[in-house]
Amino acid sequence: MKDLLCDISAFRYWRLPPQVRALCPPLPRPEEDRQRYDLARNPTAAVALGFPLYTLVRTRNKRTCPASIRQRLFLGELPRESVLETEHGFLITSPLLTAFIMSRHLTDLQLLLVLAEMCGLFAVCALPAALEAELSRAIDSGAISTTFGWVRCPSEDGTASNLWRRDALVLGRDLDLFCSDVCGMRYGNRFMAVSQLVPLGAASPFEVEAYLLLGLPRSLGGEGFCGIELNVEVMLNTSARAIVGKSRVYIDLLLSSPDGRRQVAIECQGKASHGRAGDGLRDADRMTALQAMGYDVLLLTHRQISDEDRFRAIVKAVCRMFDAEYRDKSSDEQRAETLLRSELFVDWTKLGVIDGKMPVRHKTARSWTAAVLSE
Repeated sequence: MKDLLCDISAFRYWRLPPQVRALCPPLPRPEEDRQRYDLARNPTAAVALGFPLYTLVRTRNKRTCPASIRQRLFLGELPRESVLETEHGFLITSPLLTAFIMSRHLTDLQLLLVLAEMCGLFAVCALPAALEAELSRAIDSGAISTTFGWVRCPSEDGTASNLWRRDALVLGRDLDLFCSDVCGMRYGNRFMAVSQLVPLGAASPFEVEAYLLLGLPRSLGGEGFCGIELNVEVMLNTSARAIVGKSRVYIDLLLSSPDGRRQVAIECQGKASHGRAGDGLRDADRMTALQAMGYDVLLLTHRQISDEDRFRAIVKAVCRMFDAEYRDKSSDEQRAETLLRSELFVDWTKLGVIDGKMPVRHKTARSWTAAVLSE
């Protein structure tokens, strides 16, 4: 019987690039390693996934407590297509079931960020030094291919970063189907409520943070801009094409006025946006090309969204572009924004890590949207 990995262990697996997974040996089978001595020495478990491993069990009498393993009990029927086979000697919960099980110990905003990464075009994966060195050796020697569909983004100085570009693990329709499967389960209503706030197709943590600050309702700490689109494809005319040297570009965040007559393109800049060396020049060309196409364009930095006063100035500038009057936030809305900001700007490499120091009920009680969304 193979182990079924779940929770943070499964989340770490889904964050591992395929070229890294290709270096990982399979886990020993439980029936051949009853004391789990071989598991403790296995580099996939010890280095890539980290101890303790979290596994899913379906009945109470299957629960055991080896030092290297923690178990999650899931009673009842599993959602459709929620258990998958791997090439590493274990089963894995699907990305959505992984997030659903993690929701037991995550706040609403933490769950929202986990889902945003799964539904986004990026992954954040900080490789341990030993695995980083092994990956470099394998690539330099030609032992593995670099064309696995995941591309590592360099940082501003050209060195490797923790940000990887990939296709979305979860599509919008997959999320809707999963919510219909879990709606009657414990934590199901909370999961559904959070899932309706998830941005689809974000290309970086920066885009997720900017989207939430701009697009969440004011009662939840955002600015309440409706209909924000992420990574919108724009086909360029001849003059715009001559500026950027491409036939199409992508707008990071596209905001539309309530009447649909005005649109503002927001371009995310800096190392926290996409992590591509030389993006400053490309963003400037893209900005000029979009302006030639008739778009109002704003450049946004992470420093601007993390500073409340600077961000407020950006929001007011957008309102002026829409010929709309900015309305100051009420005291309740200000408190909601403060709570949102206190949880939003996190170290994404540690997203989902289980905090055993604070009971979940205490963490959830003072967290963003908990009183609004939680059961």
